Amino acid sequence: MGLIKKTAGAIRVNLVDILIFELLYRIFVFPVFLFALEQGLRLAMEAAGFSYITEENLAGFLIRPATLLLLLFLILAGLAVTAVEAGALLTAFEGAAYSRRVMPPGMLAGGIRKSADELKKRNKGLFLLIGAGGLFIQVIPLYLLLSRIKPVNFVVEELFSLRGGRWGAGLFLVFLAVWLAARAYMPQYSMIEQKAYGDSRWKSFCLFRKRWRRTLLLFLAGNLGLAAVMAFAYFLGEFFTAAAVMLLVRQPLQLAAQSRASGVVELALIFAYSIFTAVLNLGMLTAVYYQNEESAKERQPYFVGKGWRDGGRAAALCGVVAAAGAAFLFNLAFNGSRLRDDAFLEIQITAHRGSSKSAPENTMAAIEMAVEEMADFAEVDVQESRDGELVLCHDRNLKRVAGTDRRVEDLTLEELLKLDVGSSFSAAYAGEKIPLLSEVMEYAKGKINLNLELKNIGKDTDMPEKAAALIREMEMEEQCVITSTSMEYLKRVKEAAPDIRTGYIIAAAYGNYFENEYLDFISIRSSFVTAAMTERAHEAGKAVHAWTVNTKSEMEEMKMAGVDNIITDYPVEAREICYREEAAEGLLERLRLLLQ
Repeated sequence: MGLIKKTAGAIRVNLVDILIFELLYRIFVFPVFLFALEQGLRLAMEAAGFSYITEENLAGFLIRPATLLLLLFLILAGLAVTAVEAGALLTAFEGAAYSRRVMPPGMLAGGIRKSADELKKRNKGLFLLIGAGGLFIQVIPLYLLLSRIKPVNFVVEELFSLRGGRWGAGLFLVFLAVWLAARAYMPQYSMIEQKAYGDSRWKSFCLFRKRWRRTLLLFLAGNLGLAAVMAFAYFLGEFFTAAAVMLLVRQPLQLAAQSRASGVVELALIFAYSIFTAVLNLGMLTAVYYQNEESAKERQPYFVGKGWRDGGRAAALCGVVAAAGAAFLFNLAFNGSRLRDDAFLEIQITAHRGSSKSAPENTMAAIEMAVEEMADFAEVDVQESRDGELVLCHDRNLKRVAGTDRRVEDLTLEELLKLDVGSSFSAAYAGEKIPLLSEVMEYAKGKINLNLELKNIGKDTDMPEKAAALIREMEMEEQCVITSTSMEYLKRVKEAAPDIRTGYIIAAAYGNYFENEYLDFISIRSSFVTAAMTERAHEAGKAVHAWTVNTKSEMEEMKMAGVDNIITDYPVEAREICYREEAAEGLLERLRLLLQ
């Protein structure tokens, strides 16, 4: 009990500051790391000739030189980030040993200084040790996270499904635990007492041999207790999320809303779990270290008196990191992330012509409904007015939607804006106007991705270049894709802006479009989609979008075929089918009965 109290005391002295530091450090480091990963992946994929990473082409992608360089960079960056974090936590625990408060800027400065000093001492092995230790103590949150990221989740499932796969993973963890056990206190001896790598290893071995029972019991008790607390928090989160959905979301959207909200709760708890497990385990080891190494407490603390403690340089450094992280976080929120969307969504849902069964097609009202109905994309049809403005409309002739027998390309923008395209849908939408593409993009930014279908209006138009320029001007390369039945249009888009994703719309699966350098995906009629065709596209690094999928049986078929995107007039139903979870459905039903 004495050691448990010491551990609690070591953590409690600076607990609030530690949690603030961890929260800010991870929130701001994550988007920077994600941005670097995204840019590296883009370069590696270009070198491999892939537009998408899928289950079928993952193995081939991983062995390419550009990918190996990217993995090396990620490992080195990960080791550096982990070492700074460990150094920062040790700085806080070091202060706690003397009942001194260390604020977040001081922790960051201490972590950087400690890591830099280890490099000066040529203790490079310590970075590998801290990385391996981080991997071991974070194994549960890491597994939970990787099982939600495609196509990594497929690799994890395949490894565990192999004969002896689970045993192999278990043996690896046992081996890692044995290897780490005798080295568990090396960070304390190296970063607090400033000992050389060899001396730290010997001192750590001696301390572990002396206190191995306490160390193991404390480790098991602490981590099992944390796992139990997080499991309880998960069930509470699911319950209150379901209750909030029941009370705040209208009936048709409840199951889809619960699915999305549940995913957010899970990711938030994984994030919290990773913070608590790092703080808990390093705190326990530091408590054992200080209990048995009184000589360390007789010295002036390493961090104090270095000119950094909560000083101007520490605050300035913290401000720079916060500003950089905030900038990347803002970019992630408002300009989107291809990696985030592609990794965390098994199948993306596209609202056809906006939510065209809930509002007039290709109108602002339809886009707003697509957002409300939680579609990942809104597909819209783009044409050009007589005076060169890009507007939304599916038919070249306006008779069906506006009641006038004239073509879009024959009218100026001023004339188009006078038309009523809402009354043909419902009297409730009387007066709804044809929107400019720029207006739709401005509204959609940060809310929903857009699939811009460029209608084939002939060669004598600069519509492809205008659309590409508008996407770049609004910095929506990560939120917009361009599709067309005209291969020439797509080629021109790629020549104008190679970073914009393009998709070829085809009605039948004839021909091999998977090797075309101007295409990132194909958009194909659902009746021609097969699992074999999807697999061939994925092997070539191309995604598959299926249209127009409106029945539940078709949605189930597309899910089984492994398509990447379902284009539908019923986005709510599609999300329910693609992401239906029996547990969530049952929880909603039980709450529904309680509230009646």
